[in-house]
Amino acid sequence: MKRPIVITLLIAALLLVLVGISAVIFFTVRGGNSFRIDNQPFATLEESKTIKVDAKSPVTLKVIDNAGSITVIGADVDSVQVKAVKTAHASTQARADQEVKKIKYDIKQVGNTVTLKYESPNATTDLPNVNFFDAHWETVDFVIMVPNETKVNVDGNLGEVSISSIKGNAVITNGFGGVTVDNIEGALSVSTNSGDVNASSVKAASEDIELHSDFGAVTLKNAGGSNITLDSNSGTITLREVRVTGDITTKTDFGNTSFENGSTNSLSIETNSGAVILKKVTVNKEIKVRDDFGEIGLGQAYAASYDLHTKSGSITIDGAKGKLKAYTDFGGIKIENAQAVTLDVKTNSGTVEFSGSLGVGPHMVNSDFGEIVLSLPAESKLDVDLKTDFGSIDSDLPITVVTNGSSNSNSDQIVGSINGGGDQLTVETKSGGVSINAST
Repeated sequence: MKRPIVITLLIAALLLVLVGISAVIFFTVRGGNSFRIDNQPFATLEESKTIKVDAKSPVTLKVIDNAGSITVIGADVDSVQVKAVKTAHASTQARADQEVKKIKYDIKQVGNTVTLKYESPNATTDLPNVNFFDAHWETVDFVIMVPNETKVNVDGNLGEVSISSIKGNAVITNGFGGVTVDNIEGALSVSTNSGDVNASSVKAASEDIELHSDFGAVTLKNAGGSNITLDSNSGTITLREVRVTGDITTKTDFGNTSFENGSTNSLSIETNSGAVILKKVTVNKEIKVRDDFGEIGLGQAYAASYDLHTKSGSITIDGAKGKLKAYTDFGGIKIENAQAVTLDVKTNSGTVEFSGSLGVGPHMVNSDFGEIVLSLPAESKLDVDLKTDFGSIDSDLPITVVTNGSSNSNSDQIVGSINGGGDQLTVETKSGGVSINAST
């Protein structure tokens, strides 16, 4: 491992630990939807307000809350119904009772646009500088019921955000806290500095879905739309039952990426450290995977072409069609149940196993240190160039040799044709045997 990579990994890990410690301190004890500072007296007040809107036209809801949770629920209603839970923590119960009465938040309405705003005087995203044992601390948790056809714009800071059952675009930013979205019809954009992002049942139609977390997992299930972008600086990325007409792009610095049951025009996945697993995925164009440290596994993942590269990890593929490029610096490569593929396979250290049929050539299979075993249909028509520096060459399929030995030779190179010749197959290993078996 190169020294710059080690330094980068250590710095990233240290940042993750620092943020994690700060977040744990802040969220250590939490009751209901309100922050709880352990062993400190607190008082709460609950208020409800109803705001009349024209339910026949789309509603726009804007929420700004820098200390407190935010919940937005769409329903068959003709008004915006707000429940605000104000909480004050203080050194004594008497002071908490006084401070909670001083908490103010704003509600403004301009036509069908409703804006809720709460700014705590002592809330900050600068967690390392927060005095968690200050004399007082205030929060406001909002629970808002809106007509189904509502556009939502949420700017949170310290608290969980939940949005459900709306027909309209949703834009959500959060500082420290997870975001949950369910049953949305419209474009979706979510970003949080620290916390998991979970989105399900999202129908974006011709719009895009963008989900981001600096430190947390990102999950998207049962979704459709145009283009999808998922990324996390440190966390897993999960897609389930996702079908889009455009492209899917994912990126995580530290975490596994998995995609099961879905379709897209093209798929691009990048991770610095983590496994990449694709199952039952159909891609019109290319599947591209870049993985610095982790295995790559594809099961029934079909695309017009594949470009798979991991610096350290194995590559396994069960079912593939089209152009297949698979490179690993350290790890084996196993391909089975392939159909008419064009091979470009290379590993610096590991075995290569292939079973299936070859399509249009030329085909290249290379291993610096490891044996190569190819299982091909008996009727395959190929021109072959098989070479090993240290090892034997064996073939169940008869080879008409034009140079260097026969089809069952211990020589280091065989050049010839199978079944009269056809597309070019070049196989080379510096240390290991080369075997061509007849598949059943």
